[in-house]
Amino acid sequence: MKDEMDILREMGTISAGQGSIALSEIIGRKINLKVPALTFVSGTDILNRFRENQIVVSILGNLLTGLEGKILFLLDEKSAYKLIDMCYGRKPDEKQCGVFTEMGMSLMKEVGNVVISSFVGALSILLKSLIIPSIPTLVNGPIKQILNMILSSDDEYVLFIETTFEEPQQNITGCFYLVLTPQTVQFIQTACKKMLENINQS
Repeated sequence: MKDEMDILREMGTISAGQGSIALSEIIGRKINLKVPALTFVSGTDILNRFRENQIVVSILGNLLTGLEGKILFLLDEKSAYKLIDMCYGRKPDEKQCGVFTEMGMSLMKEVGNVVISSFVGALSILLKSLIIPSIPTLVNGPIKQILNMILSSDDEYVLFIETTFEEPQQNITGCFYLVLTPQTVQFIQTACKKMLENINQS
């Protein structure tokens, strides 16, 4: 799937560019969103990226049309607070209370929605299919419990996309997961192969 993954990585770069523009407009400050890594992983691999009982903040959603799958945007708790501070323009050395306010939770949902919508929009263009995500839900708690909410079977594929939020003072890295059935993965592979064939014929 090397060639197909190259297409998906390019799509990730496009979605990051769109997400950067949307985030900057919402927050009123320049924030770059980048995608340094994109690959397929298993549920076990996801767990190995975190301590088993590590507390994380996640934005959950489902794909309603176009593809069958679930979406998870995830940050460890410390990174989530840093991201909120970044969006509010607070300096890294400014001490915060470490409690999510209603405004902070709303901001996290909005940021997660931007990341999800940017990627899903780019995927819609790639597959020439209208893909609509559900309204995102914010959930925080132990990573294992959250992953159990989206991983329902061993034969599911997980597209792992690393996301980095950048500003002059600091960088914050989060994870974006697209959980897909084998049939959906096959559909994406076929679409990528057709795109490659069209490129080679032109």
